Amino acid sequence: MEPLQRLFDIATAQGYLSPLGGHVTRLRASLYADDAAVFLNPVHDEVQVVAQILEMFGAASGLLVNLNKCAVYPISCHDIDLSEVMQPFPCLIREFPCSYLGLPLHTRQLRRVDIQPLIDKIANRLPSWKANYINKAGRLKLVNTVLSSMPVYFMTMFELKKWAIKKIDKLRRGFLWKGKAEAKGIHCQVAWEKVKCPKSLGAWECWISKGLVGCCD
Repeated sequence: MEPLQRLFDIATAQGYLSPLGGHVTRLRASLYADDAAVFLNPVHDEVQVVAQILEMFGAASGLLVNLNKCAVYPISCHDIDLSEVMQPFPCLIREFPCSYLGLPLHTRQLRRVDIQPLIDKIANRLPSWKANYINKAGRLKLVNTVLSSMPVYFMTMFELKKWAIKKIDKLRRGFLWKGKAEAKGIHCQVAWEKVKCPKSLGAWECWISKGLVGCCD
């Protein structure tokens, strides 16, 4: 995908595209698998240039743009006629902030309401597992492979706040010891701070004593 970014760089250097504002944005294209996000200024002529570049790139690489799956998300474009600006590239015009590849995007720092869907997604996994028919070893396997891995993708982009980590830990602890979203202290056989430790720091001995070692190998 580097040639596409190179085409944008050449167009910018030759004055066909104006530089993006801000000191953080250095790349015009963000690519993940077959999804692409292109950043540009809301100028009719520049949209036309980008449309031509994508058309040339598609003809050379075979990676053609599907307008039915494209959308534009205007950021701080007040008092701008976007329908006229986007005329060379007719696609849906949606609102920003938005979600891209499952991650919330915003110009400001994420709030609780932006992070809560991640916690809800983790909690929604629990009812379908029928934990009453799964022993603690099986629950620990699900905690390690699913409940603990689901936040990882989110954390590749954003730092989870302490309150969010605490809520996720509550769900993991409850499912491990009780098979539900919440477990009281009387249900916990090992202190959660000990359970979270790496095996090399003591959790291994706790799991052996509680008969959970079979699913931790």
